[in-house]
Amino acid sequence: MSDFSSIPGTGKSKYGTADLIAGLMKLERIPRDRAQADLDSLQKKQAVWVDLGRNVSSLRDAARSLYSFRNPFSDRIAKSDDEDILTATATREALEQTRRIEVERVAAADRFISNNLPKDYKVPAGTYTFTIGEKKIELSYSGGTLQDFADALARKGKDWIGASTVSVTADTKALVIESLKTGAKNRLGFSGDAEKLALDAGLVEKTRSKAQTLDLAKPLPWALPLDPSTVKGSGASLQVAPGGEARLALAQTAPTSSLVLEVQYRLTRPEETPAPAEPPGPAISASGSINYEGITILGAPSDSGLPGWTPPAAKPKVDDPVLLYALGPGGAGATPVALPALADSKETATLTVPLGSLLPELGGLGIRDRDSARRLELVSVRVYDPSETGGLRPRKPISTAADSLFKVDGVEASRDSNEIKDMIPGVTLQLKEVSDKAVKLSVEPDRKAAKEAVIALVGNYNKLMAWMNILSRNDPSIIAGLDYFTDAEKKTANERLGLYQGDSTLSFLRANLQKAIMDPYETRLGPDLALMSQIGVSTDSRKPGSGQGVDSSRLKGYLEIDEEGLDKALAANFAAVRDLFGNDTDGDLIVNTGVAYALDAAARPYVEVGGIFTTKRQTIEGQITSEKRTIATLDEALIAKEADLKRKYGMMEGALNSMEGTSNSIDNFTKNNSGG
Repeated sequence: MSDFSSIPGTGKSKYGTADLIAGLMKLERIPRDRAQADLDSLQKKQAVWVDLGRNVSSLRDAARSLYSFRNPFSDRIAKSDDEDILTATATREALEQTRRIEVERVAAADRFISNNLPKDYKVPAGTYTFTIGEKKIELSYSGGTLQDFADALARKGKDWIGASTVSVTADTKALVIESLKTGAKNRLGFSGDAEKLALDAGLVEKTRSKAQTLDLAKPLPWALPLDPSTVKGSGASLQVAPGGEARLALAQTAPTSSLVLEVQYRLTRPEETPAPAEPPGPAISASGSINYEGITILGAPSDSGLPGWTPPAAKPKVDDPVLLYALGPGGAGATPVALPALADSKETATLTVPLGSLLPELGGLGIRDRDSARRLELVSVRVYDPSETGGLRPRKPISTAADSLFKVDGVEASRDSNEIKDMIPGVTLQLKEVSDKAVKLSVEPDRKAAKEAVIALVGNYNKLMAWMNILSRNDPSIIAGLDYFTDAEKKTANERLGLYQGDSTLSFLRANLQKAIMDPYETRLGPDLALMSQIGVSTDSRKPGSGQGVDSSRLKGYLEIDEEGLDKALAANFAAVRDLFGNDTDGDLIVNTGVAYALDAAARPYVEVGGIFTTKRQTIEGQITSEKRTIATLDEALIAKEADLKRKYGMMEGALNSMEGTSNSIDNFTKNNSGG
């Protein structure tokens, strides 16, 4: 039987030619393996510059964040002494300041609850119309349960009106309908089928309107007769000049238990008239003179005989912003109750005063302008019941629509929301509860954000310095001391340890960054705050006299932060610390010095487009491309060489097999002939 294993290509050769070829090819592959090792080294070096560029860019970003337009030194925070009463947020445009704020009333929205209704109460089909101020919401409803109606109304109302049900007992429910907008102008109203439902469910009840508007065209005398020169009334306004007084009467006196007085007014200061000048008097020609031998003799001045001018006495100045008084029944003889002082306002302002706590009945409004410099103009005056809307009054209101009422440094103001954005420039107030005393609100720099930015800068600086130490030194202790490195980073660090010993690029970068950190810079405090060490950032943050020995880690260029020192510097010299990181010393509104500015400038040539690191990477990229071409050429040569060896050894095996067959035939022939 033939031995197929000896046929080339059909199995393992009995002559061991496969091993011979493998051994020969191993020698042939030595240049290729050397080229692959060179390629791996180049790719590792290229990755080094990529990662180093990323670290330098992170340091640049951290540095630029400390002196750019959006730097944290311009951030402001608002602190409230009592955040249960009010909170606030501040933008970068807010000025550093302290205000005292009193919250007399928070803005509220209408929220009404119905009577207890049967659990199976049905809402009939119809078109239900609700109003929130001037906003109209119409719901076409096909009829259904109370819960189904509440859900449909809530979906339709979206951001304007809400509805829900409350299980009062096991057998009864109540319907709650509320406005989602605060403010007196956003009253909840019902019309059409909505009014029928509100009356039937007991949400509201009909009432006789208590609202009355006082006629500004009919001022009446008060304690003094009307003076037309100081009191001028018309249908549009009532003007009262300094020294004037008048009275406005209600058509009928009204109990004040639920009434509110609303006065729209303007209070201005007219320009002061200049003091009268001395009259010129009669013109008298000058007396003559003579000259005798160079001596001039003047005549005596003429005398008109008129008395000297005495300026008129100045009117006494009176500052009295209390101009309005609530009057009870009794006309001009009613006892006046002073209303809150009015704030100066060229634009129309509003004074809203609940009357229930002032007097039991209201008969009118008294106006008395004793102030010598303020002119009052009433635009409208009315009294009304704030819970009343269109002849309907809630039967059991959970809350009633009202504007917020507050004082900022004694100046009273009102808004239809609890979010006040236009009272203090750059500050948004959020009113929460009524206060019994003034709450202190401070707007100050965001020192926490500034501190975090400084810490981020130091962190990025130290990480970059660590990688430069790893690349430029063959010292394993460098990696061992980096506790903040991850396991993957430590593995990479060990692979790259000492890879760029003696590299001038790293040496120059390291020296420039250290110089930027250590140099003094101009600040508003001069030499008292010119160095990073003066704010607690240095290569050795230990306190003098601590008795600690030399720490080798501090010789590697890493920065340390004395948080206590940094906090003190930010608290006491915030503006100077800002100067230390970025300062405009030539007045062109562009930062031109500072630690952060210098770090950015030192790092820029390395990572900018076409910079040093880009050139390094491109050079290595060219070498990588060349090495890949060399490897490809060697691979082709190796494939051809291996194929040639297989062909030659195959031919050799074939020849050997043929010779062996011939030998076997001769042996067999000889044996056969010998036996015959």
